[in-house]
Amino acid sequence: MARFLLLFRPRSPLPAAELIGRLDPLIERFRAEVDHRSAAHLSATVRGEHETLRLQLIADVQAKADGPLLELVLMSREAMGAGAPLTKEMFRNLVTMAAQVMPDLDLVFRSDRDGALPDRN
Repeated sequence: MARFLLLFRPRSPLPAAELIGRLDPLIERFRAEVDHRSAAHLSATVRGEHETLRLQLIADVQAKADGPLLELVLMSREAMGAGAPLTKEMFRNLVTMAAQVMPDLDLVFRSDRDGALPDRN
């Protein structure tokens, strides 16, 4: 199962509902279908360019002492052993779109660049 993670920190603290709301243009551009939405959580289904590839996009707002973080996870059933090239390409598209539609959020962690899990220090 392929799993790629992004963490964003707002430049100024924002309520969880507003952070989730910032995803609306991203959801639209990514052509995702929202399955569940709450003030601090969102899950959506994304169809890849290949009909057999279905991806799950999950967003959670994580409360931290130094301010909230927005966590985005893109998952699919594509095998990571083979590098998950289709999911990885969709992830790169997600990163590009996120930078365009959420310029006031700083990317602080990217699993394909920084490792499988963020440093919890």
